[in-house]
Amino acid sequence: MIPYFIFNDVNSKDRGVIVNNIPPISKPERSFEEINVPGRNGNLYIDNKCYNSFQYEITCTLMPGSNIRTIAQWLNGLGKLTICTELDKFYNVVIKNQIDFEQVYRVCNEFTIIFDVNPIAYSVREKELTLTNNTQFIIKESTYEIKPYLKISGSGNITLTINNKSVVLKSIQEYIELDCELEEAFKENENCNSKVECDEFPILIPGQNSISWIGTVSSIQIRYREAFI
Repeated sequence: MIPYFIFNDVNSKDRGVIVNNIPPISKPERSFEEINVPGRNGNLYIDNKCYNSFQYEITCTLMPGSNIRTIAQWLNGLGKLTICTELDKFYNVVIKNQIDFEQVYRVCNEFTIIFDVNPIAYSVREKELTLTNNTQFIIKESTYEIKPYLKISGSGNITLTINNKSVVLKSIQEYIELDCELEEAFKENENCNSKVECDEFPILIPGQNSISWIGTVSSIQIRYREAFI
C-alpha cells in the first residue's frame, strides 16, 4: 500500500504529495508533576491525570508540476489528521512549523511536516443513543474517557446522574443541550450555563456506564466518539 495521510478532509495523494514514510503512533506521555523533597529518597510524583501532546513528523516528496503555494496553504494551522494505518480514527493537530521545500533530483521537492498532536485519538464515526429510561450501556472499544454531547428533553428541575456524578438542571423548558467537551450548556443559540449546577460535566468511560435521573424527562440523546490513547 502506498502510504498517505488526510488533513482537513484532503488526501495527500490528491495534492500530488508522495509520503516517504508513515511513522508509528506511540502511546502519549503521561503528565506528572515531579517534586524533589529534601531528605526523601527519589522524587515525589503527582499524577495530573492527563497526557502530553506530542510531535509527529511526516517526510514527503512533491511530485513534478504540483503547486507549492497550494500545498503550503493546505498544510497550515489547525485541523484533523488521519493516517492510512488507522483510517477509522483522527487526531486534532496543529501545523506550526516552517515548511521548507528542498529541491532534490532537480525536479522534485522534499519537505517535512511537523504535526503538534493532541494525545487523544477519536473515532471517525460518531455514535448516537436515545434513552427513555434509567439504564446501563456499554462502550466497547474506547480506551479513554469520553466527553459527550447530551440533549435532555424535559421540564422543570432535573437531576441527571452519569456514573455516580450528578448534574442539576434548573427550570428547563422543552430541552437543554450540554457540550461536555466545551463545558457549555445551551438551547440552540441561547446560553444556558446559569441553569447548570455541577462540579464537572459528565463523562463516559470505557466499559459499562450507568445513567439515571430525577425529574420530568421524556428522553436523553447522547452523541459521542470513541476515544483512544
